[in-house]
Amino acid sequence: MSILIIGATERERAAEMIANAKANPVPLSLIRQGTLDDIKLLRLKDRPPGLERPPSQHMMFPGGYRAAFSIEEQPAGMCSHLSISVEGRSRKGMMPSVEAVQAIAEVFGVPFPPNAGGWTEEFEPGEYAINLVSLYAPAQEGNA
Repeated sequence: MSILIIGATERERAAEMIANAKANPVPLSLIRQGTLDDIKLLRLKDRPPGLERPPSQHMMFPGGYRAAFSIEEQPAGMCSHLSISVEGRSRKGMMPSVEAVQAIAEVFGVPFPPNAGGWTEEFEPGEYAINLVSLYAPAQEGNA
Protein backbone atom coordinates (compact mmCIF):
# COMPACT_ATOMS: atom_id res chain seq x y z
CA MET A 1 0.00 0.00 0.00
CA SER A 2 1.25 3.48 -0.84
CA ILE A 3 0.59 6.51 1.32
CA LEU A 4 -0.24 9.76 -0.45
CA ILE A 5 1.24 12.93 1.03
CA ILE A 6 0.08 16.32 -0.26
CA GLY A 7 1.71 19.40 1.22
CA ALA A 8 2.35 23.00 0.25
CA THR A 9 5.25 22.01 -2.04
CA GLU A 10 3.04 19.62 -4.01
CA ARG A 11 0.24 22.18 -4.29
CA GLU A 12 2.70 24.81 -5.56
CA ARG A 13 4.16 22.40 -8.13
CA ALA A 14 0.66 21.44 -9.31
CA ALA A 15 -0.25 25.13 -9.70
CA GLU A 16 2.89 25.66 -11.81
CA MET A 17 1.98 22.65 -13.97
CA ILE A 18 -1.57 23.93 -14.49
CA ALA A 19 -0.34 27.39 -15.52
CA ASN A 20 2.22 25.90 -17.91
CA ALA A 21 -0.34 23.51 -19.40
CA LYS A 22 -2.80 26.36 -20.00
CA ALA A 23 -0.06 28.34 -21.73
CA ASN A 24 0.93 25.34 -23.88
CA PRO A 25 -2.17 23.26 -24.72
CA VAL A 26 -1.83 20.07 -26.75
CA PRO A 27 -3.36 20.73 -30.20
CA LEU A 28 -6.35 18.78 -31.47
CA SER A 29 -4.30 17.44 -34.40
CA LEU A 30 -2.06 15.56 -31.95
CA ILE A 31 -4.99 14.32 -29.87
CA ARG A 32 -6.73 12.87 -32.94
CA GLN A 33 -3.72 10.66 -33.72
CA GLY A 34 -4.38 8.53 -30.64
CA THR A 35 -8.16 8.69 -30.41
CA LEU A 36 -9.94 5.40 -29.79
CA ASP A 37 -13.70 5.32 -29.34
CA ASP A 38 -15.29 4.57 -25.97
CA ILE A 39 -12.30 3.01 -24.22
CA LYS A 40 -12.32 1.85 -20.62
CA LEU A 41 -8.99 -0.01 -20.73
CA LEU A 42 -6.26 1.00 -23.17
CA ARG A 43 -3.53 -1.62 -23.46
CA LEU A 44 -0.20 -1.02 -25.18
CA LYS A 45 -1.20 -3.45 -27.95
CA ASP A 46 -4.34 -1.35 -28.69
CA ARG A 47 -2.44 1.83 -29.51
CA PRO A 48 -2.15 2.87 -33.15
CA PRO A 49 1.27 1.90 -34.58
CA GLY A 50 3.88 4.62 -34.10
CA LEU A 51 1.72 6.62 -31.69
CA GLU A 52 3.62 9.06 -29.54
CA ARG A 53 1.74 10.16 -26.47
CA PRO A 54 1.04 13.90 -26.33
CA PRO A 55 3.41 15.85 -24.08
CA SER A 56 2.51 16.31 -20.43
CA GLN A 57 4.19 17.47 -17.26
CA HIS A 58 4.94 15.01 -14.49
CA MET A 59 5.37 15.16 -10.75
CA MET A 60 5.89 12.71 -7.93
CA PHE A 61 4.00 12.99 -4.67
CA PRO A 62 5.76 11.77 -1.53
CA GLY A 63 4.48 8.25 -0.97
CA GLY A 64 4.95 7.01 -4.53
CA TYR A 65 2.10 8.54 -6.53
CA ARG A 66 2.88 10.01 -9.93
CA ALA A 67 0.71 12.54 -11.76
CA ALA A 68 0.92 13.66 -15.37
CA PHE A 69 -1.07 16.72 -16.42
CA SER A 70 -1.86 18.49 -19.67
CA ILE A 71 -4.44 20.77 -21.21
CA GLU A 72 -5.73 19.43 -24.51
CA GLU A 73 -7.76 20.86 -27.33
CA GLN A 74 -10.62 18.40 -27.81
CA PRO A 75 -13.62 18.63 -30.19
CA ALA A 76 -15.81 19.69 -27.22
CA GLY A 77 -13.35 22.40 -26.14
CA MET A 78 -10.34 22.70 -23.86
CA CYS A 79 -9.95 19.79 -21.46
CA SER A 80 -7.68 18.92 -18.59
CA HIS A 81 -6.09 15.47 -18.74
CA LEU A 82 -4.78 14.02 -15.49
CA SER A 83 -3.09 10.62 -15.35
CA ILE A 84 -2.30 9.03 -11.98
CA SER A 85 -0.17 5.97 -11.28
CA VAL A 86 1.76 4.41 -8.41
CA GLU A 87 5.54 3.98 -8.49
CA GLY A 88 7.61 1.82 -6.18
CA ARG A 89 4.66 -0.47 -5.65
CA SER A 90 4.96 -3.69 -3.76
CA ARG A 91 3.38 -5.66 -6.61
CA LYS A 92 3.34 -5.23 -10.37
CA GLY A 93 0.23 -3.59 -11.75
CA MET A 94 -0.78 -1.92 -8.48
CA MET A 95 -3.36 0.81 -9.10
CA PRO A 96 -3.92 4.03 -7.16
CA SER A 97 -6.80 3.91 -4.71
CA VAL A 98 -10.02 5.80 -5.42
CA GLU A 99 -9.27 8.06 -2.46
CA ALA A 100 -5.79 8.91 -3.78
CA VAL A 101 -7.15 9.63 -7.27
CA GLN A 102 -9.82 11.90 -5.79
CA ALA A 103 -7.28 13.77 -3.61
CA ILE A 104 -4.83 14.30 -6.49
CA ALA A 105 -7.67 15.38 -8.81
CA GLU A 106 -8.65 17.99 -6.22
CA VAL A 107 -5.09 19.37 -6.14
CA PHE A 108 -5.25 19.85 -9.94
CA GLY A 109 -8.78 21.26 -9.90
CA VAL A 110 -10.08 18.29 -11.87
CA PRO A 111 -13.64 17.12 -11.10
CA PHE A 112 -13.99 13.64 -9.70
CA PRO A 113 -15.58 11.75 -11.22
CA PRO A 114 -14.44 13.41 -14.45
CA ASN A 115 -17.05 15.20 -16.53
CA ALA A 116 -15.69 14.16 -19.93
CA GLY A 117 -14.49 10.62 -19.34
CA GLY A 118 -11.96 8.37 -17.75
CA TRP A 119 -10.14 5.14 -18.48
CA THR A 120 -7.35 2.86 -17.33
CA GLU A 121 -4.23 2.91 -19.49
CA GLU A 122 -1.32 0.52 -19.69
CA PHE A 123 1.76 2.77 -19.94
CA GLU A 124 4.39 0.04 -19.58
CA PRO A 125 3.91 -3.73 -19.83
CA GLY A 126 1.70 -4.70 -16.88
CA GLU A 127 1.70 -1.18 -15.39
CA TYR A 128 -1.46 0.96 -15.37
CA ALA A 129 -2.58 4.52 -14.75
CA ILE A 130 -5.98 6.10 -14.17
CA ASN A 131 -6.81 8.85 -16.70
CA LEU A 132 -9.34 11.62 -16.06
CA VAL A 133 -10.43 14.08 -18.77
CA SER A 134 -12.60 17.05 -17.88
CA LEU A 135 -13.98 19.86 -19.98
CA TYR A 136 -13.17 23.25 -18.50
CA ALA A 137 -13.71 25.61 -21.46
CA PRO A 138 -16.36 24.56 -24.03
CA ALA A 139 -15.58 25.19 -27.71
CA GLN A 140 -16.83 28.54 -28.93
CA GLU A 141 -19.38 28.28 -31.70
CA GLY A 142 -18.49 30.83 -34.31
CA ASN A 143 -20.87 33.16 -36.12
CA ALA A 144 -19.92 34.45 -39.51
